[in-house]
Formats: sequence, structure tokens, C-alpha cells
Amino acid sequence: MDHFITNYNIECPPGAVSAVLEDSIMQKGRPVTAGSKILENFVSPIDATVVARLEAAEVTILGKTKMDEFGIAGLLPGSNANDSGAVSAVADGAAVIALCNDYSGAVRKQAVERGVCYIHPTYGTVSRYGLIPAVLSMDQIGVVCKTPDDGFRALSVIAGFDPKDGAMLFRELSADDNDKTKPGSGRLKLGVPVNAFEKAMDSTVVAEFARNFMTVDFELKYFDVYAQVMRILCFAEISSNLTRYDGIKFGYRAGGYGNLHELYTKSRTEALGTDAKLASMLGAMILAQGSYDKYYDKAMRIRRLIKDSLDFEKFDMIVMPATGVDPDDRIALHALPQLCGLPAITVPYHGSGITLIAAAGKDVVLFEALKAVTL
Repeated sequence: MDHFITNYNIECPPGAVSAVLEDSIMQKGRPVTAGSKILENFVSPIDATVVARLEAAEVTILGKTKMDEFGIAGLLPGSNANDSGAVSAVADGAAVIALCNDYSGAVRKQAVERGVCYIHPTYGTVSRYGLIPAVLSMDQIGVVCKTPDDGFRALSVIAGFDPKDGAMLFRELSADDNDKTKPGSGRLKLGVPVNAFEKAMDSTVVAEFARNFMTVDFELKYFDVYAQVMRILCFAEISSNLTRYDGIKFGYRAGGYGNLHELYTKSRTEALGTDAKLASMLGAMILAQGSYDKYYDKAMRIRRLIKDSLDFEKFDMIVMPATGVDPDDRIALHALPQLCGLPAITVPYHGSGITLIAAAGKDVVLFEALKAVTL
């Protein structure tokens, strides 16, 4: 398939690593649209921090890949996201790695279906400066890769403190964080959330994977409302973020308007797609007076309860199925890293896939665990 929305038509030098960028990541002098007509003909005035770091490491950036408008499609009930160009570019060998922002879980689902991996780092370890915002409390640039080795090498290049992103962690990730969890040490424990299995398309793959580790069965509290909490929070933040696209400062501007109100209305009506309009309306309803406490405030409280309910003293990581029976199940199965800012890696396994989730800042645990497993 055609992976690119903007193909730079350059060759990767022999021995160099090739990369592609989802079209939500800015590269100076290049078009960036986040998959939306509202950003038609917008050329980035800056390099995203991840772009600057890739270029400093002499990684060749081949182009921008196709994506759904602001990544929204994966959130909508009954909606299936289109094929991700970031996933297909890596799966088809057009690039070694791809960087993208998968806040809904749609990209990682597609990744395992195409036989590749997706790494979601701890929130705040990879700068979002130069990433077009969608859901600020969950936006995090991740890595699509053929193998965990490729992905963690890329993560080591793009991760690290950046003062341009106010949500960064103020320390570097270190293997010293993980000295108690060494493969083969007999002390690496895998948490198995038994109540998540009913949402899985194939739960046997989790049981097969778990045989490689010591296991601790437990139940994820509030799991039944993960999808609802995700949608409420995401729609609220998307609605707020989309208000910046008004037809005046940058991007698409409609013609034939008689006043400022008509300019706003016509520009947004003509340039925003159905998914973006629906997300904006739902978010506005959630944040409206009379609904805020009932929906947004309650969802934020449940989000805190979800985070507080996790006990990584009992296990080193959690295993989850990577594919659900329907879109709601897929959102629930992939919600935990976004809701709690945790590192995760989704990998193909025995014809299906699994996701490993570790405590915040323990990204290296996931890499070390996969060294002991044949994928």
C-alpha cells in the first residue's frame, strides 16, 4: 500500500537506519496535517524534538505517513480506524522504525495484526514538543518497529529530558531501576489480570506467554469502565484542542464569509471531518455546565482510583491480550498505559499478540522480559 501522505523521495544511505513520521509530528519546512483538511497547506516552522534527535543520530527520515484525522477514529463506537501508514511502512519494510502517537490503541492493534511491535514509553520520557496535540494528558510519541531491539534502540535516541515540554520527567531512565528483575533470576513476576480475559479475542495466547514467568493472578479494579473513562476524557481534551483551528491563524480558511462568526463556522464545517466534528460536539457536551461534574470530574476521579489500585509490589509487569472482540474491548485492553502514564510494549505472539505493562519509569523491565521469550 501507499504508506505516505508526504514522501520525501530520498534514499537511505547504506548502513543508516531509516524512519518515517506519522503526520502529526512536525519537521521544519515540511507539510504537517495530522490527517485533517483543517491543516491544509500548513508547513511546519519547527523541528519536533524527536526529529532533531533522530537527525543528530544520523537516522534518515523518509517521509510522513497517513493517519486518521487527529487519530480520533479509533475512539468512536462502531468505528474501525483506517490502516496506519506508520504500521504498514514498517511491516512492508519501507522503514526500520516509525514514530507516532497512539492514544486510542488502534495503532498497536494494527501492529500485531501486521506482525510488528509498538512501544509506548512512560509518559514524560519522550518530548512532545512539535507533536500536534490531541489528548494532552495521554499524548506520547511511541515507536513502531519490527523487533523490540529496533524499538528500544530508537527509544534510547529520542527519550530524555526536554525543557520545551512541561510534562517531562526530571530524570533519565536507567537500567539501575530494574536491578531486581533480571531474566532467569527466578524473581521476575508477571501479573495476570483474569477479568480481562473475557474481552480478548484469543485469551489462550496470554496463558501461553505466562508460562515463561512466575505468575500472580489478580483482578483489575474498574476494568469494566476503562473504555467509558477513556472516551470521556479523550473527547473532552480533543474538543478543547480543536478550538485552535478557527480559519484565521493557520491552515484552511473558507471563502465567502460575511463576518467573523461565519468565517469560524464555514472553515470548521468545510475542513473538519465527521469524526472530528463528532468528537468536538461530544467533548463540548461533557465539559458543559451541568455535565462537567457528572462526566468529566467523575471520570478524572476514577482515573485516579485506577492508578492507585495498581500494586506493582506484587509483580513486575502486567500482561494483557492485544486484540479484543469489538472496538470497546480493544479500547479497554489498551487503556491502562494511557490512563496511568505507564510504559507498555505490544508484540505479536503465536498468531495473536500480547501487551506488557510495567510501572512508570520501568521501561527497561519490558525489554529485559522479552529477552527471555521467543516471539
